Amino acid sequence: MVLKMNERARKPGEHKTSAAVRSRILETAFQVISQYGYSGTTMAKVAKNAGLPIGSVYWHFESKDLLLTAMIEDSFLRWRQETAERNKPKAGESFETHVMRIFGSKANPKYFAADFWRLGVILSVEKSVPEQTAREQFLHIRELQREELTSWWRSTLPEALLTHSPELPARLSGFTLAMQDGNAIAGASGESLDDFQNILASCLIHLVSVAQQSMSPPGKKKARAQRPASNPA
Repeated sequence: MVLKMNERARKPGEHKTSAAVRSRILETAFQVISQYGYSGTTMAKVAKNAGLPIGSVYWHFESKDLLLTAMIEDSFLRWRQETAERNKPKAGESFETHVMRIFGSKANPKYFAADFWRLGVILSVEKSVPEQTAREQFLHIRELQREELTSWWRSTLPEALLTHSPELPARLSGFTLAMQDGNAIAGASGESLDDFQNILASCLIHLVSVAQQSMSPPGKKKARAQRPASNPA
């Protein structure tokens, strides 16, 4: 079931109290993880940096697992809300221009791209970590993203290309997520690419261009797609 803003069900053991304090704890937790890393993040450090008694943090989240789960859920919902309108094709926008705007934009929220994704990748790779609820939630959200990306590609790619290569949307979706995973892991070591979004956009456009060329008869060049991107359903 897809998560919706303001319709989030509480996990067992997570108390319903002040939304403002809860938000403060989550934002501080991201700052703590960015500074101390996953293993160095403790409930005590989150409480200290938030200027709250540790009992207040435990009142909202009874364990580190529940805190990380909430961080993953909330950051995903925030990212989805912030990007929903931006991702809609504009009138007269060509396919390549649309892809560059969506994947090559520097406006992608750091809250999602840096902290949430890096945390999720660490949890998904480290299968032995005790925070299993958080890990499972990230894997669930990642699968939702795979489906949404695949649907987006089906809505924006030229119809003739989809007929020729029906598996292309799923391949592009998998490639996008794999690139995000790699950059997130690099980010954990302080080596993430500053121009990652532009590189990703260029790679995606190239892959589509190669697929289009495969439609051309031998000896002929296929023009790159310029049809306006259609509005995803």
